[in-house]
Amino acid sequence: MSYVLFNNEIEKASKTGVSYSDRGFQYGDGLFETMISQNGTIRFLDDHIDRIKRGLKELQINFPSDFQDKEYIYDAFKALKKKNEIEGDCRIKLMIWRKEGGLYTPNNSNYYTLLSIQPFEKADSKKCLTVDYGESIKVPLTPVSFCKSLSSMTYTFAGIEKKTRALDDLILINYDGYLAETISGNLFWIKDKVIYTPKVAVGCVSGVARKNIIAHLELKGYKVRKVFARKAELMEADTVMTTNVTGVTMIKEIGEKQYKVVDAWKKVFEQAYD
Repeated sequence: MSYVLFNNEIEKASKTGVSYSDRGFQYGDGLFETMISQNGTIRFLDDHIDRIKRGLKELQINFPSDFQDKEYIYDAFKALKKKNEIEGDCRIKLMIWRKEGGLYTPNNSNYYTLLSIQPFEKADSKKCLTVDYGESIKVPLTPVSFCKSLSSMTYTFAGIEKKTRALDDLILINYDGYLAETISGNLFWIKDKVIYTPKVAVGCVSGVARKNIIAHLELKGYKVRKVFARKAELMEADTVMTTNVTGVTMIKEIGEKQYKVVDAWKKVFEQAYD
């Protein structure tokens, strides 16, 4: 039996029933953060707090004061880890959504919270991805596209397409034809030792790992360019990869185009996680 922290109380997950009028259920009116613990610490915690705080401000949902306190988050994480009898690193999910009231137009700014954890297993570091460009859905630019919404139909459609086409992932394009992201990660590519990634203004998630990778690369003296780019520019790349808080994964093939898998570049990016 798994346990979660629901509105600041540890409960059995099976007991946290959702009302039919719940706005998270009815409208996806809320946000979430997925975090990874690493040797007892929560990786990039400050950045996760900042991103969801900014997103909630856009949605005009109050930000819970408890979750502005890192000590409170750590205490809750440790209590859940003990209650769930989990050893080692964890995947942690924080969800915050608006309380009941109103139809499309909400009538309050109050919230529910849920913190859950599960064991985290690193992906196969040797795995490289076979991907293609998404065809069924495009990435929209919205006031909250920079963060992770409970209403994630864009990525659900993309996931269905990925499965149907028997691919490892998809590269998603926005409505103006610019490269945006992969289904669950940010996109980077390298050409002549210059590193490129789409601007957040295309509608991609402003990844926490992306932010820290860029800062690390620039600190080390690498040239990083945030760009509006189309498929043709990616066709000219030497190396392509996708990143999220779980790690860095190399892309070996996009459609019929083959790319170099350069472990040295992967290691440079992974240093940002240490």
